[in-house]
Amino acid sequence: MRSEAKMEALANPDPSATVTYSRGPNGEILAEDQDEIPETKKEGAERWRWEMEMRFLRGADHEFDYNFVDQNEEYDDWNEEQERYFDEEEPHFLLDGDDESHRKEELKGETGIQDF
Repeated sequence: MRSEAKMEALANPDPSATVTYSRGPNGEILAEDQDEIPETKKEGAERWRWEMEMRFLRGADHEFDYNFVDQNEEYDDWNEEQERYFDEEEPHFLLDGDDESHRKEELKGETGIQDF
């Protein structure tokens, strides 16, 4: 991480941050523990992407306009709304009742059973 970012992290500690820094006895920024340093560039990039994704999901990315997404219905997941609609719907059957048009007809002709 760049020195400016380390200074910012020291000045404004974030309790939800996955990376934290502390000062040594002479005011210097202490080095990261050896197990926190990525061994490869790929591992470092993966850690960075994960940290950026977590920051975004927490709503802590100050460069992103969350209101644009929150207020836009195109991004809404309608599955929950559909589930709520179907859960509230009362079941009814078309063949219920005494109406002549709803009487069950007797099968005539082919029954769908193969009898050869």
